[in-house]
Amino acid sequence: MHWTRIVLAISFSIYFGAVTVVMASVKRRTGANPVGHAGGKRAAALLNAVASVLVWVTGPAYMLTARSVVWFGRLMFLEVPFARGLGVLACVLACLLLIWGAISLGRSFRMALPESKQPLVTGGLYGWVRNPLALSMDLLALGILLLAPSWLALLAFALTVVSYEWKIHIEENYLREAHGEAYLEYCARTGRYLPRLSVLVTSKLRSGV
Repeated sequence: MHWTRIVLAISFSIYFGAVTVVMASVKRRTGANPVGHAGGKRAAALLNAVASVLVWVTGPAYMLTARSVVWFGRLMFLEVPFARGLGVLACVLACLLLIWGAISLGRSFRMALPESKQPLVTGGLYGWVRNPLALSMDLLALGILLLAPSWLALLAFALTVVSYEWKIHIEENYLREAHGEAYLEYCARTGRYLPRLSVLVTSKLRSGV
């Protein structure tokens, strides 16, 4: 078995194993539905589901057989060591963000919108960025594209990025309505996907005074 298939197998096992454990833990500890709901946005939920299915098709298919890259339309220009190295990095970061983000959310973990109002989580990883779980899924899809490059994997990555950006927009509207000024202040000091460098610099300067 080629090492890229082993990397994907390990990444999928860690990523979706962690999601399963966290969802089971939330269900057991709170009795709440960890899946949540789409807030009536069926088109967004459908696009997100399609993207997830494609990720589940391209990743595991390559784990089972390397020929799947040929079946899905091989992208030869991505079959280079540099791209594969980035693919490994993307998979590692995806797993780390997922685990750290889920731990930071704790009982408030939901796959979509919660069925009842939850506390605004601003600690842990969420003290730096607002959407680490969405970013983790984007990175996992990118890792698949770079380790098992095909046109279908490229489509899966593109749909994942678009659908999760749409999902985030829906969630942000909900959080603004649920938490008001507290959420706006939180947005002002954290980035959507990456930390705000200006806030980090200001924080460092203040701590040094």
